[in-house]
Amino acid sequence: MKVLLLDPSLFTGPYDASLNEGLVAAGVQPRWLTRPTRRGDRQEIPEQYVEAIFYKHVDDAAAFPKAVRTVVKGLAHLVGLGRMLGAVWRHRPEVIHVQWVVIPPVDLVVLWVLKRFCPIVLTVHDTVPFNGERISLLQNLGFHGPIKLASHVIVHTQAGRQALIRHGIDADKIAVIPHGPLKVHAVPEVGRPARDPRWTFVLFGELKPYKGIDLLIEAVGLLAPAIRAQIRVVIAGRERMDLAPLKQRIAELRLMDTIEFRPQRQSNQEMANLFDDTDTFVFPYRQIDASGVYFLVKSLNRWMIASRVGIFSEDLREGEQGTLIPLESPQALASAMEEAMASRRRPAPLPTSGTWLGIGESTKQIYGQAVSAHRARLQGSLG
Repeated sequence: MKVLLLDPSLFTGPYDASLNEGLVAAGVQPRWLTRPTRRGDRQEIPEQYVEAIFYKHVDDAAAFPKAVRTVVKGLAHLVGLGRMLGAVWRHRPEVIHVQWVVIPPVDLVVLWVLKRFCPIVLTVHDTVPFNGERISLLQNLGFHGPIKLASHVIVHTQAGRQALIRHGIDADKIAVIPHGPLKVHAVPEVGRPARDPRWTFVLFGELKPYKGIDLLIEAVGLLAPAIRAQIRVVIAGRERMDLAPLKQRIAELRLMDTIEFRPQRQSNQEMANLFDDTDTFVFPYRQIDASGVYFLVKSLNRWMIASRVGIFSEDLREGEQGTLIPLESPQALASAMEEAMASRRRPAPLPTSGTWLGIGESTKQIYGQAVSAHRARLQGSLG
């Protein structure tokens, strides 16, 4: 089965690569349409499966003046969609599987055209657009249009499925296929400086408002000075928000010796070193369906503290694997952090929620259903 998969901005490169592995093992012939791999980034999906047709010369939008940046990226997206139509014509796929819709009103028109020739499967990673972060009007407008258009829809959680049903999406076309485990492609360096003796809490991943960094800062501020002296907090990942107010709040609470920012993309080696130093991972998220970071660190035998939302509420085994806390509660987060530090708890290794071969086979089954329904619709229109 030939399938074209679409992730124009490579929003979820590690997930894409693992899904690709599962699809190949399940007997699917995948072809990914993406942007080029950025300098310094790891080539996640093997090159033989990739056509880098989006944003080929303008992916680094920061190089353009701020006033024209959005326009340049928008025009580049239109060019990419044109190239995508050419790729569909060349490869004649049986299915098109969309991982991310970038500009819904524009993408919807192209997907409507393509659906006349083959079925569209859409994975909805976030049932709330970009987890509620500030995005452009074009990105927010018509978010549910492509979901309604798609032949079949894949989500990662039951909560995500129910959210789409509440928005009027046909329940019969929504399938829940769990997120699979992700890998750290490095091991901790030998001979690096001795780790900090304090109990280390880590919030990792792209730094965005929905991840509750402000809640973590307030929680640390609520801890007694004697407790704070025994911990450190590392907040690491590519900066996707203004950190100045957060740093100001850290200064106001006199937490500079406790909280450390590493506001840049972490290399695989830096990730491996940081994870080796971590005692507890924290996820004080305001909103999430599935979290790639959670599935990256889940197998590392570290205690986790997470908001009772999305994948955390469905997958994290409370009391065995970590602690679930109410949404937007610095007090509950502070209590969970103090308890984790005092008890020094380490969970036993737990099985993952799915293998990528199983995920590939489940996804292939969705493809088969989409193809059968598409053929029946065509026969009905001819008859």
